[in-house]
Amino acid sequence: MEIVIFNSNMQKQIHYFFEKCFMAVGIPYSPQDRHSDVANVEQNYMDKGCFWCLVDGDKIIGTIAIRMIDDVNIIVELKRMFVLPEYQGKGYGRLLLEHAVEYARAQQYQKMCLDTRKQFSVAQHLYRSVGFQETDRYNDNEHAELYFELVL
Repeated sequence: MEIVIFNSNMQKQIHYFFEKCFMAVGIPYSPQDRHSDVANVEQNYMDKGCFWCLVDGDKIIGTIAIRMIDDVNIIVELKRMFVLPEYQGKGYGRLLLEHAVEYARAQQYQKMCLDTRKQFSVAQHLYRSVGFQETDRYNDNEHAELYFELVL
């Protein structure tokens, strides 16, 4: 297993990865609108943030990303933390999350925010275990139900 920075050659595999991940949690994958950020990772993450893939050989088995949401207060948003269902429960989500947090601290970001849905209780436990605390709504994501932040 290795965490690598996204490159444009991975885009087709990213599409397949998210299609499988969203299907597994009962959310229709919609790269034309709701999930358009992952339809073009290069454009949406690599300029003011970063997108990583956890790979097993040449297969993407997990992803995580951050992107700047406030460049005055130096706040980033954690996005697209997913692990393929057959790889869950093995610590890969924690590995990805700790990698993103360490990167954010090294870049001297001040805070990391994220939004999620109530159904992702395992992820919420993971967020809390690394220091995220529940906070008020910070964006207009109509699908989000819970909001967290971590002071870096």
